[in-house]
Amino acid sequence: MSLDELVTDGKRQMQVCNACRYCEGYCAVWRAIEWRREFSDKDMAYLANLCHDCRECVFACPFTTPHEFGINPPKLFSGLREELYRRYAWPSGLAKALAGNKSTFWVVSVISFILLLAVVMGTNGTAGLLNHHTGTGAFYKVLSEMFLEITFGALGIWFVGGWVIGAARYWNDLKSRTSARVLPRDVRRATSYALQLRYLGKESQEENFSISRKWFHHAVFYGFLLDFASTSLAAIYSHVLHVQAPYPVYNPVVLLGIVGGVGILIGASGLLYTKSKSGSANSGGKDNSSGKAFSVSLLLVAVTGMLVLLFRDTSAMGVILTVHLSTVASLFFTAPYSKFVHFVYRYLALVRYAQEERAAEEAANKPRVTPAAVKLRGKISKRNEI
Repeated sequence: MSLDELVTDGKRQMQVCNACRYCEGYCAVWRAIEWRREFSDKDMAYLANLCHDCRECVFACPFTTPHEFGINPPKLFSGLREELYRRYAWPSGLAKALAGNKSTFWVVSVISFILLLAVVMGTNGTAGLLNHHTGTGAFYKVLSEMFLEITFGALGIWFVGGWVIGAARYWNDLKSRTSARVLPRDVRRATSYALQLRYLGKESQEENFSISRKWFHHAVFYGFLLDFASTSLAAIYSHVLHVQAPYPVYNPVVLLGIVGGVGILIGASGLLYTKSKSGSANSGGKDNSSGKAFSVSLLLVAVTGMLVLLFRDTSAMGVILTVHLSTVASLFFTAPYSKFVHFVYRYLALVRYAQEERAAEEAANKPRVTPAAVKLRGKISKRNEI
């Protein structure tokens, strides 16, 4: 289905769901639906990223296929997300070519490896690639520190910039629904929801699908944060303390990297396993394929990173390091167009939800002024005037 077709069918399904309300209170999506009477294109973009794909609603719904209504929100939202990633990504032309293409990571990885190999051979020759390098600065005998900083600094700016532009486009659609301001407490609440994966983790009828995915997502997310902390700490060691890598195993840089890498290994492997066991009838084909491709890319980065640690004191280090850096380069380059970007949109959807939730709570707590009360106040006011 095209984006327009998905949006049109989504509006139909949401109208049915809003009339039924059997899933009332299941998750944030159903509360957001109840706050609306009509659904715009932008509402569909909001709801699609608010969905955590726990799939409880499908098992509870009396109107799923083979019923003529054919209600299936998880599959609908899955397809919408995949199309929206392409719509919001920048630059648009590159997004159309790369987004949703499961072979993109592999193609870019191979190209990156060839380019990095050419740089190694051009600067240090076969000695840089195959010799046994040990001691301080061993990694930089394969590829220079300046080259690595410039290359991966540029790639970092590329993927963060792509995320920021995509997030700005998406937020522009979200905020046009209401003129209410987002308060700091809305951001705090959304952050809490995101860090806890509050709306993912109920007992599911699909072999504990939701609970398993919650813990595997946690392992990937917090593993990535630990690896990012490790990289940041390594930069401090190198540029502030003037201590170059590689560092001993007991160094905080290495310890954080090991724990983070193990987290990604467990999380990515677990997500691939749960996807292989889950029913494809409740997920969009493209989104499911994109999710698997992203999990594989994370797994490959983590595996090669751990191999660098294990073989860094051998002559195999140069080749393994080059392979690892090519996978990292591919992950960075494809980040604005892969499933990697989904947490950005989901977090923004949670911020909008927290704002709407606060507005609903304030409206519920606000004293209601009935017509009778207004009439009585008028009478009292006239008496006081007399």
